[in-house]
Amino acid sequence: MGLDVDTSTSKGMQDALNRHMGPGNKPTPTGLVMASLLAKAMTLATYHSSGEFEEFAEYHHYGLSMDLYTHFTSPIRRYPDLIAHRQLQALLEGCQEEEGPMSFEEVSEIAEQSSAKKYASKQASDKSGELFLWLFVREQGTVYEEGVVVEIGDMSIDILVLRYGIQVRVWRDYLGEGVEFQVKQKHWAHIREGSQSKAGSVRYELLDKVTVGIKAARQLFKTSGVLPRPGSLDGTDIVSYDGVYGVEDV
Repeated sequence: MGLDVDTSTSKGMQDALNRHMGPGNKPTPTGLVMASLLAKAMTLATYHSSGEFEEFAEYHHYGLSMDLYTHFTSPIRRYPDLIAHRQLQALLEGCQEEEGPMSFEEVSEIAEQSSAKKYASKQASDKSGELFLWLFVREQGTVYEEGVVVEIGDMSIDILVLRYGIQVRVWRDYLGEGVEFQVKQKHWAHIREGSQSKAGSVRYELLDKVTVGIKAARQLFKTSGVLPRPGSLDGTDIVSYDGVYGVEDV
C-alpha cells in the first residue's frame, strides 16, 4: 500500500497513525484503514502468573510499551483485578508465605481461565454487532456507505466500510454479466463492461475511496458487498463525513 509503519514498538506504530489524523484529532479514512489492518495483526493480551516465564522480556506488554503490567483498577468487574487486590492486601497484612496467599498453580489456573473468558466475551461482543448489522441490512435491503479498498484478490475486492469498521468482500459474481475482471500483481482491478473501449470502464486501486453496497447474505451474520455502476446512484442519499471519521462513528 506504500504506507510507512514502524512496528518494532507500539510508539512507532502510533506515530504512523498520528501522521494520518485530520482536523479535531480524528483519523482520516487512510488512518482508519491502517488502524484496522494493524489491529488484525495483533494478538489479544493474555493473563499470566508472575512466575510463569523464565525470561523477563516475555512479560513485556507491546500495546502499552511496558515491561511489567497488571490489571488492578476494576475489581468490581474484572476477576484478575480482584486477585491482585487480595494478594496485595495479604502482603500488607504481613503474609509470610514465600508464594504469597495463593500458590503458583492456583494463580496460573485462574490466569488461563480468565484469558479464555476474556476471549469468549470479545467473541460474543463481536458476534452481537455482526448480528445487529445483518438484521439491519436485511430489513433495509442494500445499504450504501463510503468505504476504502484494502485488498484486491484474483476474483474479489475487499472494502473497509468506514462508518461501521467492517470489511466486506465484493466477489466477481456480484459485478454483473459482461464484466471483465482483471488484476495485475494485486495492486489494481480493472472492471470493463462488454467492449474493449474505455467507456463504462472503472479502475480500482488500493486505498481508493469508493461507495459500496452492503447486502445481507442468506447465512446468519454474513454480509457481502456490491459495487454500484457509475451513475447508478445519482440522487441516492449517502452520508459523507468530509473525509474525516471519528472513533465514535465506527
